[in-house]
Amino acid sequence: MTPVRLGEYHDDSAVLGVVGVVLSLHIAGMYAFSPVVGWLTDRLGRRPVILGGLAVLLVACAVAGASGHHTPGLSVGLVLLGLGWSGTMVAGSTLLSESVPADVRPSVQGLSDLTMGLAGAAAGALSGFVMQVAGYPTLTLLAAIATVPLLALALRAVPGRAPDEEERPCG
Repeated sequence: MTPVRLGEYHDDSAVLGVVGVVLSLHIAGMYAFSPVVGWLTDRLGRRPVILGGLAVLLVACAVAGASGHHTPGLSVGLVLLGLGWSGTMVAGSTLLSESVPADVRPSVQGLSDLTMGLAGAAAGALSGFVMQVAGYPTLTLLAAIATVPLLALALRAVPGRAPDEEERPCG
């Protein structure tokens, strides 16, 4: 909904360029630091990186939600959103693949990716309704609340080691 939000306070002649820059920064946050996130995942562990990613996601929601009509503030929020996503995705995917036997890893990862895509599509569809009814700050608040199940999973106790797990770097 960020392009819609930006369109609310930029005139039509400038909005396409602004949207392009802001979304490019967001996508850079998602992918540009993936090698660093992978290294941190190996060095610090999967759960600490997931928890760090969650913290960054929460900060991103606060910054974006409080940015008002300030494009630089919204841009910072979206870069942080990308970085938080990267932390949870890289470490989470690593944790997932290490938690199942090698012979089912591709199908489990594929199912995970499919589920994430479907959830993202559903959230995207619902976000338009939320924007129309309650506005962008409410949308960012709901996004912050949506992190609670992941936080609960990241903090839960874990039994022993995964089947046929061997120490390997992610990446």
